[in-house]
Amino acid sequence: MSTRRLQTLILLACGLCALIGCGGGESRSAAATADAAPSPASISGRISEGLRVLTVDPAAPGDFTVYRGDYVRLETTDGAPVTITIPELKVEKSYPAAEGDKPYFKVPDAGSFAYTIGAAGGTITAVDYAASGYQEVDAAEAAALIRNISPFVLDVRTPNEFASGHLEGAHLLPVQVLQKEIGSLPAKKDEPVFVYCQSGNRSTVAAKILMDYGFEQVINLRHGIREWQKVKLPVVK
Repeated sequence: MSTRRLQTLILLACGLCALIGCGGGESRSAAATADAAPSPASISGRISEGLRVLTVDPAAPGDFTVYRGDYVRLETTDGAPVTITIPELKVEKSYPAAEGDKPYFKVPDAGSFAYTIGAAGGTITAVDYAASGYQEVDAAEAAALIRNISPFVLDVRTPNEFASGHLEGAHLLPVQVLQKEIGSLPAKKDEPVFVYCQSGNRSTVAAKILMDYGFEQVINLRHGIREWQKVKLPVVK
């Protein structure tokens, strides 16, 4: 076979391979998935006492990205009072918060939500949390997981919620104090931690905090103890 003919066949083979995606297709797919997942650097604000704090300029609030399940509190660059309105989430919240009013609003679902602050506004986009070592399960999967691998069970609700009914063997540490008291957890960082709350929002925040502090296997009860009880799985008081 002539050298020119061999070169022609090689070029044809390379073109066909590029067209049908032979060799490395899985790697490209994995890379595309990785590209689609938000990096921690792309998430706005900071976590403080279990809340995601967003700093806004009232004159030009801009766009923000948070995790689905975040509880959000605003602060302004100049300390001026503001009111944020998010029609799709039925949110109208003033800052500083009035005495007795909760200083946060919840972003329970993934999606993009338009908001206004005075005459200006922007978009808050909520994305699902994704990280190596993190997974979400439903109640039936959670029950099987607890039975099979006996993870450390962490309840991140309030003491009153815990007293009204909790999973057997659960350790209570409310998400509001999790960062401050994470060193008190008896769980080892290389062992699985199963975390839950009432509906799956606070536990998503808690899971992110646990991963940030080096816990390697975190399992989140996606719809919280509410689903657990709905399918008549046991709780203790």
